[in-house]
Amino acid sequence: MNKKIIAFDFLRALAIIMIIPAHLSSYLFSIYGKLALYAFDPYFANMGLGLFIFMSGYLLYYNNHSINSLKNVFDFYKKRLLRIYPLYWAALATFVLVFSIFAPRLNSGFVYPNSENVFGFFNVLVHALGLQILLAPTYASPMLTLYFVGLIISYYAIYPLLIMFSKTTSRLLFSSLIVYIGLFLISKTFNIIDHRFFMFFLIFVFGVLTCKESQFGKTVNLPVKTPLAQVLLAVLPVIFVLTIVVGLRESLFLDPRVSVTIDTGSGTIDSSMIRSLLDSMAGLLSTRPPFLQFLTDTLLLNIFAILFCVFEYSFAMKFINDKFSHSLSSVFTYIATSSYCVYLFHRPFFTLWNSGTNFIGSPILRDVIMTVIAIPLLFFISYQIQTMELNLKSNISHKKFPKKNALFTRFFTRFITGFSK
Repeated sequence: MNKKIIAFDFLRALAIIMIIPAHLSSYLFSIYGKLALYAFDPYFANMGLGLFIFMSGYLLYYNNHSINSLKNVFDFYKKRLLRIYPLYWAALATFVLVFSIFAPRLNSGFVYPNSENVFGFFNVLVHALGLQILLAPTYASPMLTLYFVGLIISYYAIYPLLIMFSKTTSRLLFSSLIVYIGLFLISKTFNIIDHRFFMFFLIFVFGVLTCKESQFGKTVNLPVKTPLAQVLLAVLPVIFVLTIVVGLRESLFLDPRVSVTIDTGSGTIDSSMIRSLLDSMAGLLSTRPPFLQFLTDTLLLNIFAILFCVFEYSFAMKFINDKFSHSLSSVFTYIATSSYCVYLFHRPFFTLWNSGTNFIGSPILRDVIMTVIAIPLLFFISYQIQTMELNLKSNISHKKFPKKNALFTRFFTRFITGFSK
């Protein structure tokens, strides 16, 4: 097997392994299980999503680097629509059935937040079109998990125009910055475009640039012994801690509904003091506190996520290769192939599973069964669904487009291939 394909499988498998534990905490019953997984939520999930988006940008450029006309742009959009939506629509229908129609009859321990607004006709229609990120928060309420599809669709809507008018790296950077600033101004003016668009857009662009600068897949070896790399390695844990600390602001310091007091021995630090300090900093910068929070969050997330992607990509390109045992490579492939379907359906699957295991009285036993039976079963079912769907698409594709890039075709039979082909 091509060593590059194995490396990509490893990265996608790593990403989904980081995401599922973060979401699983909402479906466990034992307080010990919830606490054990709390550290994954939401920081590991954001890193996993960041890795997906990075790889999506990377492989999108690898396979679609020549866009020179409007015909190329329309062809690009047509292929994206055909490859993104089928499983996504199935997942959307499942969300509506499980969390809206069947919800009153389910006793799963999970209550979908704001379900009345989220599953209203107009909001479901917006999701069916994939516009939930672009129209939120004024005209849409993005669904848990499925918001990611709207996020990636918005990036793919922009991508061909960026490539068409940006033939050099510097121009691509400049164009991306203009798009970012322009959409940010539109967002603040009309209260549309979900904040997660801006949180992950730079990571997507970074994936595109990484592929562009690596000359189509040549291994990029990170010089670990250089002073800069050593500084980055030393700073990485610090950035991670800062990300967690800032991520906890809502529950610890900056949520006005919560009052926290820390005794330092020589005095006390009250949560109101932290909020006052933030307000003062915002005043000095002539901006609003929510904007300062958003800026800080986005900056820290992008710094850590980009560093994380750099090191994981470099590691995969250097150490994950065709010398791996066949069984280990098969594990990467299996997880990567099923992971798109796992991502789309894991929330309704866990909800239905919990509803069907209500007869088990022990919370710890229920969590153990969830871990050792439900999760492997989810991956098995997802693998079968994904394989059937991809085989169907492949048969149709070969009839219409008999000449395909080998790496391109193989990659599409893996995780987020529906997005990145």
